Amino acid sequence: MKIKFANRLTKAQVKHCKACRYDEKRKEWDVVKHTIDQKEKTINLSVQSIGVYCIFVNHYWYSSFTQRLADEYPLWSKVRQDNESTGQQFLNFFGIELEEVQDYLDWIQEQKYIHTADIHTLDWIQLYKIPQIKPSDNVRLFKKNNLIEVPILETLKEFFYNDKNQGAIIDYSEMKLYTVQKYGEIIIKTKHEQGDVEVVITPIDYHIWNVFDEFGLLLGVQRMHLERNADFKERILDVFRYPAGSHDIGLTNGIARELNFIQRKDRSNKKLIWKDDSKDFFLKNKSGKYIDTRTLRVDNQPLTDKQFYVDEHLNVRIYAMKTGRSHEISFIYGIKKYQLYDKNKEDVHKILFQSDGQATPTLLNWVEYINTIAPVMWNHFKWDEGYWDTIDKKLTGLGYVPNMWDSNIDIWKDYQLDSNI
Repeated sequence: MKIKFANRLTKAQVKHCKACRYDEKRKEWDVVKHTIDQKEKTINLSVQSIGVYCIFVNHYWYSSFTQRLADEYPLWSKVRQDNESTGQQFLNFFGIELEEVQDYLDWIQEQKYIHTADIHTLDWIQLYKIPQIKPSDNVRLFKKNNLIEVPILETLKEFFYNDKNQGAIIDYSEMKLYTVQKYGEIIIKTKHEQGDVEVVITPIDYHIWNVFDEFGLLLGVQRMHLERNADFKERILDVFRYPAGSHDIGLTNGIARELNFIQRKDRSNKKLIWKDDSKDFFLKNKSGKYIDTRTLRVDNQPLTDKQFYVDEHLNVRIYAMKTGRSHEISFIYGIKKYQLYDKNKEDVHKILFQSDGQATPTLLNWVEYINTIAPVMWNHFKWDEGYWDTIDKKLTGLGYVPNMWDSNIDIWKDYQLDSNI
């Protein structure tokens, strides 16, 4: 059994916790052996029978820093010799604080490198806009579908770390409410001087900027809507695995990375793992979409033409490598590129041009979009109009190219342009 502790317990709390099973006959808790998976942020229990299991958190453990503090005392003193002495119990409070600070510093150090950065850091939460309330008001929150009360958290630390991973925090300055869990619609009941008010509020998805967005900013990769840290991390690393460029394969790599067409999971959302490389790996193409074999990767390494075979149904067979190790498979699918002037591709030509050779609205929209996002001209003329607006959309200023024969334009400073003429 796996129990997730990400954003529920701190590193120190997990280190000193106990997993227990409740014995119904003796009415006691029995300690159960467990392991901690720091990568997946789970506490793994070896469960032999059905029952009630619980994780007990020790909030006052004996810190490794305590003895180091006690060693500053004389050799003959009890506080140095006995870890159960009153002196060491007092010093243990400061030892726990130092241990937690050390864990935070270690965590910060890990965030400097993408391979050690914490993928379990909060990325997407729920945002609610709330009516005008004050901190002095009596506010209660309830899930609309079952009227279960949602606890209100007081501090940011509780919001990011609480053992139940539940609750909401209110920003009274912006009149917004945030939750980690997806509660759906929430009923907010407020009691104040003007009377009782009950309002139903609806959530929207809200992104919390974290270290992976920093890496993405450095490499020009933008997070997609509702994309989690683990998937975003892979797309960032794909900048190096599948480098983009202006050449053919570079365009494929760039498009695939931006549209998330680099496939490394199966239909059940599990990683494509080649468990036994003593046998061929068969990639069945059920969708029938085009797989670019140039992008086939085994453990992020490209393959040669002699290492795989593609049949008439576009299924791919990777020949056995016989290394005795498991491998991770990835590839790019579903991308075909065409040249706009190639009339032989009728399906594409009909999308871009009408029967008389004129551009379709689709092509016009594409041109307008490209000209807006990545313009290659300084500006453009608006024909059949007697002005060229270079300032803003409200027509508050007119641009002009001055020359030596221009007269003083002060006489035009109060001129108002009537765009309806």
